[in-house]
Amino acid sequence: MELLKLPLALAAVLSVVRIVHFFRARSMRAFAARRGFQYLGPTAPPKWWWNPSHLEIHTPLPGWISRFSPNGQRIRQVWNVIEGKENGISILIFDCIIGGYKGGNPCTLIACHTEQNPFGNVAAVDRVEQAHGWTILHGVWFLWFSWTMGTKWLDGHLCKLQTE
Repeated sequence: MELLKLPLALAAVLSVVRIVHFFRARSMRAFAARRGFQYLGPTAPPKWWWNPSHLEIHTPLPGWISRFSPNGQRIRQVWNVIEGKENGISILIFDCIIGGYKGGNPCTLIACHTEQNPFGNVAAVDRVEQAHGWTILHGVWFLWFSWTMGTKWLDGHLCKLQTE
């Protein structure tokens, strides 16, 4: 019986992770539909049980994503990709894993194809960076870790987008 405890615990943890990714993908698809955007997927990290040492992009994202390092940490995986336009600005929204070779942090990025910051003033938990003609908002940062943004936060950021 003792030999079964570890495999059962591991299976339970992996099942919970899959369920969390399922509900996150469902809410991101609903968010995209509500805003008139296109959900490109994939619905979960391609390697949900293991973080690869190199970036794997399975959707049509710009090439600069592979070189972008939010908060100085490289992107390792991308999923839940959404694209659309808001106030005439092309937008990409996606979840990703950022960080070193093992572990890493989940993070949501909102990338706007403009060199001007359309986000205005953002909360201290969010970060704004510029790269390759895009302005990227990422967060939420709390206790030195990043987290994915809920769809209400995404809605709030998109509603506040400013145009020139």
